[in-house]
Amino acid sequence: MLTVEHVKMATRFAAHRFQALHPFEVQASLLTACNLHCTYCRCPDEKTALMTTAEWVETVQGLAAFGTLRIKFQGGEPTLRKDFRQLCATAQQAGIRTAVVTNGLQFKANPALLDHLDEVVFSLDSATAPHHDRMRGVGAHARAVEGIEIARTRGMRLFINMVVTNQSLHEIEPMLEFCEARGIGLNAQPVAFGRKYYDEKAKPFALNDEQMRAMHTQLAAWKRQGRALMFMASTYENVLDWDDYMEVSERRPEGAACMAGRFYIHVEPNGDVHPCIQHNADFTPKNIVRDGLEAALAHVQRHDCRDCFSAYLNERKAVFGLRPAALREMVRRG
Repeated sequence: MLTVEHVKMATRFAAHRFQALHPFEVQASLLTACNLHCTYCRCPDEKTALMTTAEWVETVQGLAAFGTLRIKFQGGEPTLRKDFRQLCATAQQAGIRTAVVTNGLQFKANPALLDHLDEVVFSLDSATAPHHDRMRGVGAHARAVEGIEIARTRGMRLFINMVVTNQSLHEIEPMLEFCEARGIGLNAQPVAFGRKYYDEKAKPFALNDEQMRAMHTQLAAWKRQGRALMFMASTYENVLDWDDYMEVSERRPEGAACMAGRFYIHVEPNGDVHPCIQHNADFTPKNIVRDGLEAALAHVQRHDCRDCFSAYLNERKAVFGLRPAALREMVRRG
């Protein structure tokens, strides 16, 4: 259903669409630290400088001036930052929709962390504890579900991000049923390797080509049945033609136009601005603190990463390309 919020976002999009800089969706990594150490993630081992609260506040306000519609905070575990609520409040006050990707462990002790969020994306890898806890740590599943229930009592827009391994393909439908019983949307994404925060030691958990195609074929079929998956059936089907699933993204001299860097950007904890978190570009980022936000945004538009098989990013490509089916799906999703 079309809401007042949709109209506001459409108006803001129209006002900035033909400006030189329009980072409509921003993925902001606030820190690399985490209170878990997942098998497939080396984020907690990455050491980096962190932007200060004042620098993030100025950045968020600057992004709003360039038309940003949505900011998604992630980490590490973004709720570990003491200024997390302040940064979310700053974004909301600037008219930006706020989202977080979280393991959910912090909400029982501090439910106020949810106060200035419009959306919460929980990391949950299975509907029951054994697989999730094997990947993320003993007790992590129960605490994540506690966090989900706390957020549900607030009537918030919730999603679950499930990292799928070759040991959890059979867990997708139970996870989908878990989500449907709670009014939550599901993003089931295959475990990935070879980029900054993906741990090569987890390669034994990778899906082979046959499993990858079977998974996305099934997701498309479920979506056509009206089940609670986040993306269009055609987005899942687009994945089927990818040549090498061990390569998440690739450079091409020509081919599919990439919206990352223009409509969508990724900001590192130190202020480096990348096209997205998994780009394969020959690219040296500019830094918000050192070079200024405007210079970093202008620079990130020029890169040679052209395509990827991520359903998330391909759905964004369709949305920002104003494909009617993608816009309808966005409205349906909320």
